[in-house]
Amino acid sequence: MASLLALGSCLPSEPTGSRSRPAETTLLVRADLSGTTVATVVVEVTAPDIAARLVFNISVTDRVALGIITLPAGSDRTITMRAYDAGGVETHSGAVTVAIQPGANPTIAIVLLPLTGDVPINATLGSFAVTVTPARDTVTVGDTVTLTASLLDGNGTPVTGQVAWGTLAPAVATVVSTGRQTARVTAIRPGRTTIVATYGGTAGPATIVVAGWFATPTGSSDGDGSRRPWDLQTALNGGHGKVQPGDTIWLRGGTYAGTFTTSLTGSSAAPIVVRQYPGERATIDGGSSTLETFTVDGQWAIYWGFEIMQSGTARSCATCLGLRPTGVYVRSAANVKFINLIVHDVGHGTYTENTAHNIEIYGWIIYNGGHENSTRSDGHGIYIKNDGNGWKIARDNVIFDQFGFGVHGYTEASSGQLKNLVFDGNVLFNNGSVSDYTNPNLALGGTGIADNDTVTDQMTYFSPGVGWKSALIGFQNLLNGALTFRGNYLVGGSDVLDVGYWQSLSVSNNTIVGTGRMVDIHDTSTAGWQWSIDQYWHDPLVAAWAFQGIDYPLNAWQAVTGLGATDHAFAGQPAQPQVFVRPNRYEPGRAHVVIYNWSSQAAVLVDLTNVVRVGDRYEVRNVQDVFGTPVASGTYGGGVVSIPMTGVTPPPPIGGSPKPPIKTGPAFDVFVVTSSSP
Repeated sequence: MASLLALGSCLPSEPTGSRSRPAETTLLVRADLSGTTVATVVVEVTAPDIAARLVFNISVTDRVALGIITLPAGSDRTITMRAYDAGGVETHSGAVTVAIQPGANPTIAIVLLPLTGDVPINATLGSFAVTVTPARDTVTVGDTVTLTASLLDGNGTPVTGQVAWGTLAPAVATVVSTGRQTARVTAIRPGRTTIVATYGGTAGPATIVVAGWFATPTGSSDGDGSRRPWDLQTALNGGHGKVQPGDTIWLRGGTYAGTFTTSLTGSSAAPIVVRQYPGERATIDGGSSTLETFTVDGQWAIYWGFEIMQSGTARSCATCLGLRPTGVYVRSAANVKFINLIVHDVGHGTYTENTAHNIEIYGWIIYNGGHENSTRSDGHGIYIKNDGNGWKIARDNVIFDQFGFGVHGYTEASSGQLKNLVFDGNVLFNNGSVSDYTNPNLALGGTGIADNDTVTDQMTYFSPGVGWKSALIGFQNLLNGALTFRGNYLVGGSDVLDVGYWQSLSVSNNTIVGTGRMVDIHDTSTAGWQWSIDQYWHDPLVAAWAFQGIDYPLNAWQAVTGLGATDHAFAGQPAQPQVFVRPNRYEPGRAHVVIYNWSSQAAVLVDLTNVVRVGDRYEVRNVQDVFGTPVASGTYGGGVVSIPMTGVTPPPPIGGSPKPPIKTGPAFDVFVVTSSSP
């Protein structure tokens, strides 16, 4: 057989009567594998006139797949690319059907979509390969960078030629040729663009990111916002008109002393972002000022990841209110998000005006806020109200050791209403415990109407022997509209759930744990209410369920109220840890982890599969030591991570407090998980 093949190869032409073999074309395959775990790339070619599929293995070096395939020219060529990790598991795939002509062909682009993970792969096939270096660069406004294009022909041989250059966003960065295969890019304004080098019908891209504007504690109003940063107030004023919708203002590390006001206005498609620079700690310190530390007007803006605090030491007085001003005062803002802020040692963590609309307060850590006088303590983590135009959302915030309430949905009738409020996934513990007065972790109700509100997946905790009402839902006989109260996990306090004064109330799938009163209902009628599938950890034979001022055992309470027919109670407390993992909606690789350690384990296993990518570095910090040393860290290998439950000493309030903060571990603790690519 071998000799026959050798003889056949020497024939000057095909045998008489045979069909001509189609011309073959060589294509150069290139794929950028950055950000993936791909170790192998395979290309398959099929067509109606190709008897057996063609299979090519493409070599991978330094996160780039580069190789040659040869296939018959013709129409209806389906080219399929598959990528595999080192274990042989398919991670990406993509396909395209094209016509291949003899000789040179224009570039064919294939996007390999991820089967696992979230990073696609961009691949090209063509008669030439064009590679631009650097393939990605980050610069600041006014900077220049030199790009170089490398060319390979269909045989993988380097060639020299005149490259054409272009930019997809000339407003972000311009490009001019400086040689046959080189170009100079100049950064014009913040944003992202693709620089394209083209040769022989084949294009090679490079990504240029022009970093946003910059503010520093030592910046100046005379700066340019780039190599000469602005001071913070100049940046928040829009940098003399330079800051435009879609831009990002980066706060470099350090302390910004004083009080600040922002009225930045972006657009629905391009909000303006003010964000702490990665890897640094930017702190706004209101000091001892009587003005709110950070006042927000404007619209379509995002404030992200920085710290707000007050270093002043005043904590008590005989008759005063507002001794410590609000940290974030949301005044006349609309369509604004506040993401992952850390706010501590202020008055109220945030106060939102009734007429500020479509506001999201997300992922904050709030603690040690407030003061007290001779009759009360004040300083709530989130003080929120809404007039019913638009909505306000408080979601996935962690609030502890406030002098006042954790979340306080409240208004006077003369100053607003409590409509279209969403409280979701907040963790509220030991609020009020540092003062001389008892306060709830969560309260919703005032002398202005509450309606169309939802309270879902709240996690509350009072340490044994402290705390008042874990959740106070309704206030002072004012008949409110509709409320949904679902999926909450409430622990501790003298009264765990105090509820009343609702025309329409839906309560379901809640877990209530405590040694005091489980539920206290104040209404004279429960008509229009739905109450079902709740779980109580308290002896059901003990009179711990109240209705109209009388305590009943669970079955008698169910009978007299007509509620909770599908509710169940269990004596004692849960036997195993209860773990909640709340992945961050805006920052992949970040999450809050809440652990009720009912079995007093030294460490609890927590599954981070839906948070951290395999191979990424992770760190776990106790929120009561959020700037401190991680309690756990490493390279994530998948599955569970062991989190120690020894607890930490909580941070003392600046200026002191009537009672010291309580260490919650090992019984209960909250952690923030962060992660990054290696």
